[in-house]
Amino acid sequence: MARFAMTSKAFGFGIAAALLVSAAAVVGQQPGAGQEKKMVFEEQDTMANVLKRLEGKGVRLRLAGSGEEVIGRLQKVGKELAHLSDLSGREFFDAVVRIDQVSSVSVQVRGR
Repeated sequence: MARFAMTSKAFGFGIAAALLVSAAAVVGQQPGAGQEKKMVFEEQDTMANVLKRLEGKGVRLRLAGSGEEVIGRLQKVGKELAHLSDLSGREFFDAVVRIDQVSSVSVQVRGR
């Protein structure tokens, strides 16, 4: 019985060590507080291409014509429409925006 308890304890330490090493690897891959994220822009980009790369991120879209800003998380970008969720100031709403009506996109790339 003592041998089983020792084996179980060693096995438990092994699992804990493996979890610790894997967690350290994941933390090492994330940008630190001093590092900046970058917004990628290429010369041949269209608004749809830029929005597609930003899927899953928080964005601020300025709409042509009205100048209204829609702030939220960009969930999905289709051929003509973009779906935003978690809207700022309208937490219980989602929005669908025509891509051809987006005049600018803002993304937070730096913290304080």
